[in-house]
Amino acid sequence: MLLKKLVFDNYKTYYGIQEIDLFIPKNIRDEKGQNIILVGGLNGAGKTTILKAILYVLFGKRGMSETEHKRLFSNVINNTFFEEGGLECSLSLVLETDSGEEWNLKAKWFFDKYKRVTHEERNLEVKKPGSSLSKKARIDNIEVYNKFIDRIIPYHAAPFFIFDGEEIKDIILRQNSHEMKEAIHKITGMEAYKQLLSDLQFYKNSVESKIAKSVSVVKLKNIKNDLEIIDQEINNLEVKRDKYLAEIRNFDKLINATKEARNAKMSRNSKSREVIVKKQSRVETELKIKQDELENYLQKYTINIILREKIYKLKKQLKLENEINHRRILQNASLTPYRNFISQLLNKNIDPALTKEQVIQIQELGEEIWIKENSIQNNVSSDYIEIHDISNNDYNHLANIPIKDEIQVTKYINEIEKLQQSLNSLELEIRSAPESVDLDEENNKIDLLTKKLGEIDLRYKSIMKKLSLKIEERTNLKNQVSRLADQDGSLEDLQKTKEDMGKIINTLEQYVAEVTTMKATLIKEEFSKMLQKLFRKQDEFGNIEFDIKTYSIRLYNDKMQEISIEERSAGEMQMISSALIWALTKASDLSLPIVIDTPLGRLDSYHRNHLINYYYKELSEQVIILSTDTEITKEYIKVMEEHSYKQYMLDYNETKKYTIIRDGYFDFIKG
Repeated sequence: MLLKKLVFDNYKTYYGIQEIDLFIPKNIRDEKGQNIILVGGLNGAGKTTILKAILYVLFGKRGMSETEHKRLFSNVINNTFFEEGGLECSLSLVLETDSGEEWNLKAKWFFDKYKRVTHEERNLEVKKPGSSLSKKARIDNIEVYNKFIDRIIPYHAAPFFIFDGEEIKDIILRQNSHEMKEAIHKITGMEAYKQLLSDLQFYKNSVESKIAKSVSVVKLKNIKNDLEIIDQEINNLEVKRDKYLAEIRNFDKLINATKEARNAKMSRNSKSREVIVKKQSRVETELKIKQDELENYLQKYTINIILREKIYKLKKQLKLENEINHRRILQNASLTPYRNFISQLLNKNIDPALTKEQVIQIQELGEEIWIKENSIQNNVSSDYIEIHDISNNDYNHLANIPIKDEIQVTKYINEIEKLQQSLNSLELEIRSAPESVDLDEENNKIDLLTKKLGEIDLRYKSIMKKLSLKIEERTNLKNQVSRLADQDGSLEDLQKTKEDMGKIINTLEQYVAEVTTMKATLIKEEFSKMLQKLFRKQDEFGNIEFDIKTYSIRLYNDKMQEISIEERSAGEMQMISSALIWALTKASDLSLPIVIDTPLGRLDSYHRNHLINYYYKELSEQVIILSTDTEITKEYIKVMEEHSYKQYMLDYNETKKYTIIRDGYFDFIKG
């Protein structure tokens, strides 16, 4: 992926429509080795605005609290433009994907006369390679939009590609977090392999389900025997289910009681923790409500969801039959006067007497003339066969059966997962907040109870899955007699497919294990090589290495005793973090641009030159550096002129209070 253009329309300090052309042609990158776009300016000119603009147009409010979002966008419209009467501003990012598609991502804000944001609008335009027309879409479902963006740059991978150079050390400080490991897996492409394994296992399970349903010839007696066995199995599973459910509720009570005891301690210690605890309680309540709603919905509509297509077809057929019967009744009522008349006529003495064939012919011809003269609709097919013979009460009952699908279930599950993630995040916030009271006893107890609860919950889910399958199997057996004629063919083919899928899954699991080790080893090797290039005196450490088992950096002194990375200087941590980013990009399956704000501010001249000469010019096909005047040296200008394709200057007008984007950063500095 490459960034092509960033366009500001009265956004923050940028007045009017201003754009930065970020695209570097392939021949320039390959032949001249120029892979850097340099954007420079004094502090306050709008460099960080560019970095955050790219992040926001890609990922929106992800990773932000509502308070942070309101603070960030409280003054997003340009002041000069607003004073002139403007009430909207926008931000656009044009990028090119690896497949050659051009995406134009746009975020637009609308304001009232008090400079408050009334609403935000997002749009996406996609242009296929070689096409002059774009397909436009307004983004109303932000979750769908997020999944769309994660296809080209995963959200958790963003901190490794778009970051503040002076805060790069945060990558090391959070290296043991779940997000860090997940980001590394996505960057190195391992997430795709895991998803493929999951999809293959799902397909194998579906094949096994088809095998279970594929019965050639089954006697009624055998079906009844199978039903008796399944009924017993269902009874046993329901007993286990009730047992595990009771244990789950008991552990929930114990965990909540322990949390209340811990929260009581915290409420006496810190006001900030009271807020987190209240929020946690609210989220827990919402989670319980959603879980109950899902359970009630499933209890009420599970059969409707499973039999959705059959209910639909039945209601459609019943409606058709009802309409035809109604038309038939109307037609018969319209022909009653004629039939009475023809009956009286033919009962008169006629001399000579008519033959039977003549009587029938007169009746039919007369009926045709009567229908034509009285414009009677004759739209009941003579070959129509009525399938269902039911009463009006039965018809009304069947016609009113609601048709349900899985959309509401999916919505409930998504809401439950989102609330659960919020609950987990709040739990981490509670634990990481400063404390003057000892909460180890409560936390350890919560951990132990949660672990046991998780084990029981897994067993409960396993039982529920088995129970669901058994209930479905029982339903299928009850309907099997009417379907036997259609189930006599493909059992052998399904068994062969199942065996092949098992072999594929085993092979892929072995491949994933080997690739994981290979990727981790590559990261370790590239990390070590880059450290040797960047550090002036690596001898002061006994060793710095990347642990391929835990995906974390380990630092040792000259006696090979592990020491804390947090104790190193900001400059050293920046070098270590930079080496890790280097290693990840080399092991990555993603081709992404690098955007760095103020990368050289904390470094001495030696490490600064090494970072420029050995790092940025080889890091990516597109490196966008946002630089301040304090970073500029003669060596910096010389190297940047050689390796940068374009240079821009952010010129802030103190009088008019807005920034103009100008070409020629070095001309400005030299001047």
